[in-house]
Amino acid sequence: MKLYLSIIVLTILSIIFNIFNYDHFVTLLSITWYIASILILYSSIKFSFKYKFIQLRIRKIIEAIKSKSKNGISPISSLCVSLAAKIGVGSLSGVALCLYFGGLGSIFWLCIISLLVPVNTYLECLLGIKYRERHNDGYVGGPSYYIIKCLKNKKLGILYSILIIITYSGFFLSIQSNTIVNALGYFDINKIYIVVLLFISTLVIIMMGIKGISKVNSILVPVMLLFYLILGGYTFVSNYDSLGKIIKMVIKEAFNLKSIIPVFLIGMQRAIFITESSLGTSAISASSCDNEPEKQGMLEVLGIHIVTFLVCLTTFLIIATTDYYLIDFGDLNGIEIVMYAFNYHFGRTGTLLLSIITVLFAFSTIISSYFFGESNLKIFSSRKGMRLIFKILFMIVIVVSCYVRPNILWNLCDYFIALLAIINVSSIIKICGKWNK
Repeated sequence: MKLYLSIIVLTILSIIFNIFNYDHFVTLLSITWYIASILILYSSIKFSFKYKFIQLRIRKIIEAIKSKSKNGISPISSLCVSLAAKIGVGSLSGVALCLYFGGLGSIFWLCIISLLVPVNTYLECLLGIKYRERHNDGYVGGPSYYIIKCLKNKKLGILYSILIIITYSGFFLSIQSNTIVNALGYFDINKIYIVVLLFISTLVIIMMGIKGISKVNSILVPVMLLFYLILGGYTFVSNYDSLGKIIKMVIKEAFNLKSIIPVFLIGMQRAIFITESSLGTSAISASSCDNEPEKQGMLEVLGIHIVTFLVCLTTFLIIATTDYYLIDFGDLNGIEIVMYAFNYHFGRTGTLLLSIITVLFAFSTIISSYFFGESNLKIFSSRKGMRLIFKILFMIVIVVSCYVRPNILWNLCDYFIALLAIINVSSIIKICGKWNK
């Protein structure tokens, strides 16, 4: 069976099982992630050796930071769009869920995978820029474009665009909105007020277009990153004595033979979800910038390192230095664990601090989700009427998702991310396997 037909069948089955038989859905989710994991590991190892672990070359990353765009969206602005999508609530809730279900050892595998998979990001950025198209308001590109142009597989390319619009402008967007409501709910603010404020602020920014979104994120991302790292630094200094014990537990649990496979898979799944490496979104943001392909690719690699080794490890440190594992959190979104950890370390102020961080992280991801959605919409039509309809649907999703149970959103998002990874990575393997660049 052709790949696009297999993906369609898997998508239909996931919807049916999620409605009528949740146990079957969980089984299907596991199988799909096994397939995605094998593909991602194979391509990461294969291309890491082929390109001599280019994702770890500090010199090339520094050269990329110094690069400048010829016109349009700057390289750093493009990186900030990508970072805004990555430094979302996945860096908070995602890490919390990773720890809660996979234990301390899952963080070890999250880091290892995050060192390997950026080579896929590097390659997808090269392909994205190589096969992109120019529209009136700038460049657009991504997996859909190189699948159609290079592999000559229009059906698969269109399917990828549909899936990424559903995943990012649907499920991923919903998780961010839902988390914002949950975070601000601790202040006993009426949910309607939160929804209205979120609606208005999002609408104002997305009406600015892709370039406007890039400018907003180029300001928002550095501010929220610095703020979060300061809190992490405080936690590090305050809990310095217990770090040695935590690191030993991480190594011990990571290599526990009885649980190594599920712990590894949870770590890998969260790594892909958080960094978005191998999904193709980095190719979309990189394609919008008129920079040298190799340098823009290395900037996107830098983004993954920032998310993993600054943001995610900061969240890990804040949670792991508490007794979170003794608490029953009920219907878990993940942010509840982070909230507990912040209150543990910062007292009453913790709730306020995390609420600010959550809103910043989630909001930046929301507007990046629109960026990815509109970029892929252009493969069907670049008419203003089509974009207006998309904006309206996008805003409706924001409102509806504020009232949906969080576990449903996480499960569906995880599943569709696996499908995106399968399409993108299999395409990269076909194109770059014989590529001598």
